[in-house]
Amino acid sequence: MKIVGITDLHGKLPPTVREFKDFADVLVVCGDITHFGKGIEIIEKLAELSDYMEVLCIPGNCDTKEVIDELNSFKLNIDGKVKKIENINFVGVGGSNKTPFNTPNEYTEEEIYNKLINVVKNLKNIFLVSHAPPYNTMADIVDLNENIHVGSKAIRRIIEEFNENIIFCACGHIHESRCIDKIGNTIIVNPSPKSYFIYDTKKNMVVLEDFMDFKNK
Repeated sequence: MKIVGITDLHGKLPPTVREFKDFADVLVVCGDITHFGKGIEIIEKLAELSDYMEVLCIPGNCDTKEVIDELNSFKLNIDGKVKKIENINFVGVGGSNKTPFNTPNEYTEEEIYNKLINVVKNLKNIFLVSHAPPYNTMADIVDLNENIHVGSKAIRRIIEEFNENIIFCACGHIHESRCIDKIGNTIIVNPSPKSYFIYDTKKNMVVLEDFMDFKNK
């Protein structure tokens, strides 16, 4: 199976994404699909791709209730849910831990932990689709010089507690932290808005590819 992941679209779908249908089995979208509800028509474009591959989305902290309702109407939203494809359990956790910006879709660490624990505790072979990256990784650094990490401690805790069962964590949120990292056995990938990842499950190999049409937002 080939899984492709993107994040932080903020209402703009790179044309390259339409080419994924030629090789991808699953597309995961790791949140901030719109910019505070602007660009909501992007959801319909993502839904059109589901004719060619599985499309699994979660809302980000900048996605409003209207966006969540639209994701639900197209049956794309896996936030707090499990979607099994072949032998992989895709688990979604949308929104983010608290930020200084009071964005529409934020939660306490306790809320995030409680939401996830009830879903993952009886599962194996988990592919976690999270907007917020796990804390203290290459995926959540906002200032490299000062080594400032702002990811979710709850998501990191879940990955550590179920490390043998969580094979992958696809995340986003922190635009500056494009990376491939690991926590124990779990691969952590934040493609950032400028890239997408391709994960080959048979080879257990992941690569990052830059969007040729990327422009700084």
